[in-house]
Amino acid sequence: MALPTSKISIFIFLSFSCSLLAILDDEFEGQSSLLVEHTFDTGADAEFSRRGVITISSMKSNMAHFAQESSLGMEEKSKLKELIRKGGMYRIRVPTKVGTTDENMPYVSTFMRACALYESRLSDVLTLNVDQSGNILSISATTYIPYCTGATVSDAALSNFNTSVEIIETASGPVPDTQSYMQKLEQEKVEKEKGAQADNRSFFAKYWMYIVPVFFLLILSNNMDSGQEGRGQ
Repeated sequence: MALPTSKISIFIFLSFSCSLLAILDDEFEGQSSLLVEHTFDTGADAEFSRRGVITISSMKSNMAHFAQESSLGMEEKSKLKELIRKGGMYRIRVPTKVGTTDENMPYVSTFMRACALYESRLSDVLTLNVDQSGNILSISATTYIPYCTGATVSDAALSNFNTSVEIIETASGPVPDTQSYMQKLEQEKVEKEKGAQADNRSFFAKYWMYIVPVFFLLILSNNMDSGQEGRGQ
């Protein structure tokens, strides 16, 4: 028995919608990479260099890891120590779009105290905050030590980063229902206008049910007073 045309159309539409949602959901679930850059320089014109790459297997499942491209050389270790001497900040940045190599892509950045990175022996945690489309909203960096103590670390312990990566997906907040609010204001305005039109009457028309009884009582009272005066004479 052949299915009606309307049911076939609905079936095709639902199948297409499910496939589209699956494609959109998988768009940010496939393996992708994110370049991480850092600098030991200070100032607005600091030169950033490649630190490594974050490979993301799944944003929703928080599956990502960091791979360092090359060990720190003596020059970079010296810059780190000089930055500590100045009480400076170690800075990191990543592009806002995963998998891009466009140099004109905007970056998000973060920083930490250089001494904290040094005393933690290059152990840190990078946290990526992403939206539901997979765009990088912000990055933060922390170390495993709460504060600097002035400890000395050997150069051998400053060659390779020990980095963990966390991914936090930012959920959309509630959207204010402005349309319903405007409709409510309009309805209140109409009700006030109706109320003003209903009360647009004269004083007597509004309160005649109170005035008429009082008027009759005054007449009766005057008649009674006149009768008593006549009997007294």
